[in-house]
Amino acid sequence: MARSDTRYSIYPAPKAIEVVGNSAPALNQAIECWAALLARAMADNAKKFWNAESTHLTDQIEDMYALKEWCVLADSLKEMPFNPDFANPGELLATAIEDANRLENVGEKWFSIQLPPEKYSKIELTDECIAELAKKLRERDYPQAWAIVLVVQWFWEHHDEGIDIEKDPWWTLAFRRQWHQTNAKKSAKRRSSRES
Repeated sequence: MARSDTRYSIYPAPKAIEVVGNSAPALNQAIECWAALLARAMADNAKKFWNAESTHLTDQIEDMYALKEWCVLADSLKEMPFNPDFANPGELLATAIEDANRLENVGEKWFSIQLPPEKYSKIELTDECIAELAKKLRERDYPQAWAIVLVVQWFWEHHDEGIDIEKDPWWTLAFRRQWHQTNAKKSAKRRSSRES
């Protein structure tokens, strides 16, 4: 991969320096290693969590549902602090979405299931969807859980730049790469027009 001439300032914790070293090459390598783990974790997560709407016809009854797990994650984890020292961040993520549903009813907003009311309780089905999402989060390993935290933070840093929480696959690495390339081209055009 080609190196960028862009310089970044980082401020790692002293205990991180003790592990990876304090030279620029050591810090660079640590960042690249973590990024490689996160890229794989993002790909795994993109296949594990839903963001879909569907309609099914069964027994002459039309079932329509929206399972927008990534939207639940974005709403539930917005502005939440996470500490990398916690050994099981998947548990924190699961608890966060359970609390967001309990306290703010976030599941109702993003999980809509239209079934005959005599057969199903909407509240019970929403709670089941949240429980299933929490179960999946608890199964995430450390890099996979951190990948969720980081993509949600990235979304909220960029949501006012035209990214649609429901329609854009903002949790995927492919979307982020395309978004960065598009914005880099726009920035270059703005710079050249200012210099003219």
